[in-house]
Amino acid sequence: MDNSLKKTRIEILMLFALYLFILPRAYMDYDMGFWREWALIIHRHGLANTYNSSINYFPVYVYGLYFYDLLQVTEANIISNINNIKILFVCFDFLPIIVLCGFRQKILSFKIPYLFLLLNIAYVFNSMVWGQIDSIYTNLAFLAIITSVFYPVTGILLYLLALNTKQQAIEFLPIMAIVLLFSLRKFKTILVAIAGVICLQFLLLLPFISYGGVGKLLNIAAHTVGLYDKLSICAFNIWYLITKSNPYYVRDTDVYFLHSYKTIGLMMFAISGVAVLTPLAKRIWALRKNKLPFDEFTYQLLFLSTGMLCLYFFYFNSQMHERYAHPIIIFFFFYGVVSKNYKLYILASIPYFLSLDKCFPEYLPVVHYKIIYASKILAIWYTATVVYGSYLVYRLSQMSLIVSNSPDSI
Repeated sequence: MDNSLKKTRIEILMLFALYLFILPRAYMDYDMGFWREWALIIHRHGLANTYNSSINYFPVYVYGLYFYDLLQVTEANIISNINNIKILFVCFDFLPIIVLCGFRQKILSFKIPYLFLLLNIAYVFNSMVWGQIDSIYTNLAFLAIITSVFYPVTGILLYLLALNTKQQAIEFLPIMAIVLLFSLRKFKTILVAIAGVICLQFLLLLPFISYGGVGKLLNIAAHTVGLYDKLSICAFNIWYLITKSNPYYVRDTDVYFLHSYKTIGLMMFAISGVAVLTPLAKRIWALRKNKLPFDEFTYQLLFLSTGMLCLYFFYFNSQMHERYAHPIIIFFFFYGVVSKNYKLYILASIPYFLSLDKCFPEYLPVVHYKIIYASKILAIWYTATVVYGSYLVYRLSQMSLIVSNSPDSI
């Protein structure tokens, strides 16, 4: 075995073991209360009856709770050891690094300073402290995107798992479509992908079919989007800057100028999304048309564009929670890896961590000045991240034009 690969595996394993050893006993009571209640429901009534109850999360996390039940055996253990469900979330924090750095593979050939990600408190705080599941769908989607470049069928199946974890994974759909525009070139591959999607989705839904759970799951998927009709649920985004009152107490169906807040947010997201995706789509189409491989420049554009799309999704839309900014961390990190520019990664990590800690007060054993945690200050910080990230996208799009027009390139 390559000594450097062996060293990498040992470092990752030791850090993972350390995180499990120091796993905080504190957690967000409101959310963890649901995990405890849902685990007990599955334990008492069986996996098949999942959706004949108050459970409103998608199948992948339901399976996670089911396996937690199997390991705990008794109801007493399920209740007293609920903090251990965080181990599942931490596993997904580590998953991309294990896949990309723990094995010989050709998905990404760049040297990855993985400790710079795994030691980032903004990256692991949501899993290790809050006990939230955002790392699952985020990192499944991340792996789906980069895997789709070489292995489109595998990438599609990974993305299907992300969609079956949380509905927020829909924000990655345009990116997946653009990447598959590059890699899906044979009709046979398309047929295999369709067959794989049907089979995997059937297997995921199979335990719930006999008790009418599929219909109830579809109903959940259709109605959870508007479950919290607040303008913002502690997501310190644009609404904290342009509304006079606290966005948490404003309904997103209220009229703002000529349209509802929700409609205006969707419009701003759509416009910014088209702006950030257009250079990427043009670049990838040029690679396909000229039968050229993904290069370093395209990976920069891919990671930056995906991170910015997630940031726009969080920054402009209504009904956002503070945790919905989670995907920007890993995509901005890998943009930094390829571009050797980590400024955006650092700039984004700070407000994300501060917003999580603000919503979970008195966790860190230090006294904070309130001004640092003022909602508008965090909103301004996110705005600075949006502006700088948009500038980087514009600069890359201009470089893409130069590269594309060069006689020695595309």
